[in-house]
Amino acid sequence: MNPEKENIIPEITKKFPVIKYQGNNPLETVVEVCTESRILFSLNGVLVGDLSVTPIDLEAFAIGYLICEGYICSMDEIQNTTINLPNIDITTRNPSTITTGQFSKNSSGGSCRELLPGGKTSPLPDGLTLDAESILQSMNHVDEYSVIWKRTGGMHCSLIVSEEGTVICGVEDMGRHTTVDKAVGIALMQRTDLSRCYLVCSGRLPVDMVAKAYRAGISIMISNNAAFAGGIEFAQKVNMTLAGFVRPPNMTIYTGSHRISFS
Repeated sequence: MNPEKENIIPEITKKFPVIKYQGNNPLETVVEVCTESRILFSLNGVLVGDLSVTPIDLEAFAIGYLICEGYICSMDEIQNTTINLPNIDITTRNPSTITTGQFSKNSSGGSCRELLPGGKTSPLPDGLTLDAESILQSMNHVDEYSVIWKRTGGMHCSLIVSEEGTVICGVEDMGRHTTVDKAVGIALMQRTDLSRCYLVCSGRLPVDMVAKAYRAGISIMISNNAAFAGGIEFAQKVNMTLAGFVRPPNMTIYTGSHRISFS
């Protein structure tokens, strides 16, 4: 893989003068806000994404997006990556037929593709087992990695955590879906075995978020927020463990409780 980086990386945040109204007192001040970059994502010359992301970790995003959306099964399939915003162009070694138009349009990463291309519904193996206390403690790392969120209040965060509790990587982005893409991409660039890791998120868990983890081979996904019916039903179908409202000392386990041990 031979990535060509963009010459100019846009600012991640900008500052604006505002008036904050607190009680009965208007106050002139300056606030820091997040920026966004439009991405036109092409795979082997076919447009497969038109979406908005925070302009950091773009190579990792490119890898993770293709894996989590089911376009490729391994980053080793990638032959060349060219990043020249707003364009990301990737070529693979063995190009397959791609249907145009089945992708996210003008969003921050939610997928409109068929959830399981080719009708593959193979459940994930049981494999990984985690202690409940380890899962609860891992949510504390979200706060550690939410650096830009603390300054702006405008970011989501996702972490890849090993079964031993080590944070493999943590990323922020304007969209909760794209944090998953970026985290998966970074972990794969480090040659991490994702089947021995779990995913920690800061956002809600609809079906397209859960499907991203499934395609990456991650069997356990947790969030400090709520899961949706579609996400829960999908997790049941593919043997994933899904837990929401993970806020120590509490959590709600929706599916796959057999992977969690309780002291």
